[in-house]
Amino acid sequence: MGARTESALRLSGTVGSNKVMESELLRLVKRSPFHVRLPKPARQGSMALRYPFDPSVAWVAACYHRSSSRIGWELASSPAVRLEPLVADLVPLLAADDRLPRARSVTFTVEVKGAEDFESGPLQLRGAVKSAFEQAMQKRGGQAVVQKENADWDMLVRRVGPDNDRRTLVILDIGRGPRHMRGQRVAQGPAPMRETLAAQLVLLAKWMPHAEPLVDPMAGSGTIAVEAALLARGFAVRKPTDLPAMRWPVFAGLPVEAPPLYSDTRPYILASDVDEDCIAWMIGNLRASGLTGRDSENSIVVRSMNATELTPKLFAEILPEAPRDRGLFAFNPPYGRRLHGEGDGGDVLRLYRDLGRTFKRFDGWRAAVIVANEGFEAAFNARPTLVKPTSAAGLRAEFLVFDLGGRQAGKRSGRTSKKETK
Repeated sequence: MGARTESALRLSGTVGSNKVMESELLRLVKRSPFHVRLPKPARQGSMALRYPFDPSVAWVAACYHRSSSRIGWELASSPAVRLEPLVADLVPLLAADDRLPRARSVTFTVEVKGAEDFESGPLQLRGAVKSAFEQAMQKRGGQAVVQKENADWDMLVRRVGPDNDRRTLVILDIGRGPRHMRGQRVAQGPAPMRETLAAQLVLLAKWMPHAEPLVDPMAGSGTIAVEAALLARGFAVRKPTDLPAMRWPVFAGLPVEAPPLYSDTRPYILASDVDEDCIAWMIGNLRASGLTGRDSENSIVVRSMNATELTPKLFAEILPEAPRDRGLFAFNPPYGRRLHGEGDGGDVLRLYRDLGRTFKRFDGWRAAVIVANEGFEAAFNARPTLVKPTSAAGLRAEFLVFDLGGRQAGKRSGRTSKKETK
């Protein structure tokens, strides 16, 4: 098929994130102020969802969606794999597109990723799309000027589709850049977890904040705890007034404020770490995220403690009002680097074993973990109920979810868990 105008709302994420992104958006739309029905999306590989464009749904996604990496509005695509034919395809499509303004000057950026199968390199491809957009705006009586930061428009270029129909897709970013850059982390350690992965971990574990507490026993700078609290109360990732695309006519009349969608939910969260330096980081990040006021009083607790010291009795003393018969441990353990001073890979496996023994004290609870160490499951000595591949810090990793307590007290007898690979 030849070049064509596109119009889908596009949510993209990490490897294997489609299912969790879809379920999160469905939940958000149902709770939003709009009476719209969300259709099933088209899946593009395991990392992208495409919905028929609806301004209300796009508003919800751009403001609230936490598990996606980018949110965009598809503009045009071309099967061309050489620069000149690509420009020739894109210019008339963009020039005729009434989503673009007339007789106006705009600033823009172009980002290219995943274009290894294109005949030229990413810099040349970026230049071609830049030239096509500049020419199209000239034909519309305006001007387009490249600007590195704080541009009016961020244009994304991706190579998409099956091997027999690969296309160059041009997308307008309506979510204001990479979604893991929340602007709410003011302090972090040497290997911080991306906020989008933390959100995926909590969502995959199907945490119910109204019925069960959440504990991150190795919280570091508190990324998982912060994301869990923000998810529980439905806090926005972006304000509508901070989204340049919301000034487009198609979004006219939509709200200019994005209040919490679940303001009546009170989560119970314990974030702890053995490293006392992390405590100041966590408190700073909680404060920057708006989670230290009266509404969060006694519901998010920070402690400096060894994870293996935690018992049901101690937990009840720390969060006396929290439910006790069920709960969720959500954490991101070390993957294999030395923990303190001298040591070898055995240190981290011993830690995994100690954590497994500690958490089995909490009968009826679950554990959700993202880890890039193949030895975790055996050392933790439990069978996961969910295994989902992903990537973390550039490493191949897995999301694992376990049932704890008496149901997993026996020795591990092989991986028989539900494995999601699509």
